[in-house]
Amino acid sequence: MIYWFHVAGTFLMRFVPVGVAYRLVGWGTPIALAVFARGHLRRATDNMHQVLGPQAAPGEARRITRAAFANYARYMVDLVRLPHLKSRELIDNIRVEGWEHVDAAYRVGRGVVFATGHIGNWDMAGAAFAARGRPVSALVETLTPARWNERVQRTRTAAGVKAIPIENGLRDMLTALRQQEGLAVLVDRPLPNEGVPVTFFGRPTRVPGGAATLALRTGSPVVPAALVRDPRGSGYLAHIGPPIVGQRGDDPSLVMQRIMSWLEGIIRRYPDQWFMFRQMWPTGATAELLP
Repeated sequence: MIYWFHVAGTFLMRFVPVGVAYRLVGWGTPIALAVFARGHLRRATDNMHQVLGPQAAPGEARRITRAAFANYARYMVDLVRLPHLKSRELIDNIRVEGWEHVDAAYRVGRGVVFATGHIGNWDMAGAAFAARGRPVSALVETLTPARWNERVQRTRTAAGVKAIPIENGLRDMLTALRQQEGLAVLVDRPLPNEGVPVTFFGRPTRVPGGAATLALRTGSPVVPAALVRDPRGSGYLAHIGPPIVGQRGDDPSLVMQRIMSWLEGIIRRYPDQWFMFRQMWPTGATAELLP
């Protein structure tokens, strides 16, 4: 079903103003949550309780979580309209804070690992980066069903972002960095029995260590970044942090902790744009596996 929604949405976005589309998906989100996504809503609300902390007002976590699902629906609108956007539109619609950190990272001369999370709009971030003339690849999860995965990856490629499957893309990732290109990695995917241990919002969890391992292996700096909806207008705002430069032999978990701490600060500012609908922190017996 999601494949046909994508097909229909791509067609309709040629004619429907984006503001109208945002309102439509905003109205439809509560229905979709009630019918298709109760489990996702429960897990995301549990995550939001941890983000907001015990000082949050009763019901606040549930309210913000529902707002996050509405923003995720708007992210999907942006995904299907991405092929219709011109490079100039991408550049003009995004306000950037911290571009000097990008320039500093590229001066190292070993490519750049861009570490981001499931917040805002990572696909538009990659497309906007490519529109600025910087080649960029993205490490991507394989989606289901297969034909939807194929369609989404084609959309990313058409926007100037080379999609590298997470399952078997090591060679392509190393090639991108050795050619002094950018490599974008989503780092906040929970891995209960794998990954590296980090503390995130005051609680231990495990996340993929690939971004740190690649950077340490190649000497590439890691630049933490996130593209969120701009609270001051109708466009987007890019937050870019200072480069994180490790040394060969460093513990990847230390580099990942620095990345996750930066990302935590962004999520605190924009909790309704964090799209973590999986269980972020382990519980019960799984939690006991963490150091």
